[in-house]
Order: sequence, then structure tokens, then C-alpha cells
Amino acid sequence: MPDTQSHTVEVVEATEEEGRAMLDGAAREVLGISGQEFLAKWDAGDYEGSGDPAITRVAMLIPFAR
Repeated sequence: MPDTQSHTVEVVEATEEEGRAMLDGAAREVLGISGQEFLAKWDAGDYEGSGDPAITRVAMLIPFAR
């Protein structure tokens, strides 16, 4: 039987500054580089075709930083 209780979900949008901080933290933790360096390499195509899950993890945060 389905759950009939009502649940509410609160959505909090990150600011661009908070997004940049998230990207920077992930890039430093996972790749050992700054978020700014990651974005420069991403834009230059350095990660194109990479199947590295670490790069994917950081790349997923790009929309939050721009």
C-alpha cells in the first residue's frame, strides 16, 4: 500500500560564489588542483573523452560555478 503521508521538500539554491567554492573543494580533494585550474583545463579540452570518475565528479559541479 502506498504511503499517504505528505512530505515537503525545501530547495535552497546555491549562489555562484558558493558553487565556485563547491567546485574548488571537489577539485582540490579529488584532483589536487584548484577549481580555477580545473575549469581552465576543462575549457581547453584537456579532459575530453576521459572516463575518469574523478573528473566526472568535479565536472558535474561546473553549472554551479558558472
